[in-house]
Amino acid sequence: MSPDFSADCPRCGHILWRMRGCSFELPLACALAGALFFSYAVIAPFLEITARGHFQLARIETGPYQLTDQGFQIVGMLVLLVTVILPGAKLAIIIITLTGIETHLLPRDLLKEIFRWYETLKPWSMVDVYLLGFLVALTRLAVIATVHLDTALYALIGLMLSAAAANAFLDTEAVWRALDGGSCHRKACASGAAAGARLIGCQSCGLVNRALPGDSCRRCDIILDDRKPASIARSWAHIIAAAILYLPSNLFPVMTISNLVRTQQFTIMGGIFELFERGLWPFAILVFFASILIPITKLLLMAYMLILTQLGSEEHLLGRTVGFRVVEFIGRWSMIDVFMISILVALVRFGKFSSVQAGFGVTCFAGVVVLTMIAAISFDPRLMWDRAAEHHAKAAAMQDAR
Repeated sequence: MSPDFSADCPRCGHILWRMRGCSFELPLACALAGALFFSYAVIAPFLEITARGHFQLARIETGPYQLTDQGFQIVGMLVLLVTVILPGAKLAIIIITLTGIETHLLPRDLLKEIFRWYETLKPWSMVDVYLLGFLVALTRLAVIATVHLDTALYALIGLMLSAAAANAFLDTEAVWRALDGGSCHRKACASGAAAGARLIGCQSCGLVNRALPGDSCRRCDIILDDRKPASIARSWAHIIAAAILYLPSNLFPVMTISNLVRTQQFTIMGGIFELFERGLWPFAILVFFASILIPITKLLLMAYMLILTQLGSEEHLLGRTVGFRVVEFIGRWSMIDVFMISILVALVRFGKFSSVQAGFGVTCFAGVVVLTMIAAISFDPRLMWDRAAEHHAKAAAMQDAR
């Protein structure tokens, strides 16, 4: 434990835990503020456009509903899930858990069951990514219509900032310790160490247990495993599926824009070129990184890490571990294009005058983003070090045998 009350991995330097140094009141206040912003953002319109006497407004759920009406039910449900349902659920988890700890109105076991989902939902709550997609969509809307930003947009910004503050101030280890109340120590004393028991870190609450695989965590009662089950096989399955979808996601149009003069289909790359031609190169670069560079980088890096892990290679272990953390962090930002299209189909609905239709490519691209995120979540980076150590031990044993 270092003087600043943090715990770092001695092998790769990753921060395992860092004490936030604040009470539960501050993250609870931020979460409550976020819940107020969230409530308003859901019920109020966030954008209105006017074009040649035609008027259209959109709420945050309008895009998913329009995608569903156009036959893209999976994409519509995905957008609704990551922009409305899961952000609301994450705020609810923080509020219920911290309120339950402070008031003692709910049983601790129930609070543990609820709080387990907090870390799981964090990467899938994408209000911040949605707002970047909105900025890209705004550049296209400004060309065809007069745009009026409504109050719910500012509520979304408030929600993003409040949720970020709640995440920053919330000390999950302190929450688990408060929920535990010393019971895990009593369980350890009562049970003792089983024969052959070893140290196993809980994937849910982070507690290091002296136990056997298949035992329950002393603190949160989840079943323990040395490593994520079938990690390499599951990661390969998702990477291969994402690679299959990557080609059609770039070849097929992601949207079609129609007006009185012409009908134009846009692939991801075609949309980037159009932004460049209109002088909007910062947004073009943003979309290129999010929709082209990040997905292919994730696919290649994940495949590279999986191959070297299976080979037991000791090359660039620290660099591969850091690379995995980067891949895990950046994956969600590829949803910018999907969100942009959901906003455009929600607003540009003027019949023959002007309309936007989603294309088959957006379904494939959304699949690439989700599958690469799941592949990163499924992969256990500790296996890189395990396999390298096993390979080194075998090589040393063979050398000694000679």
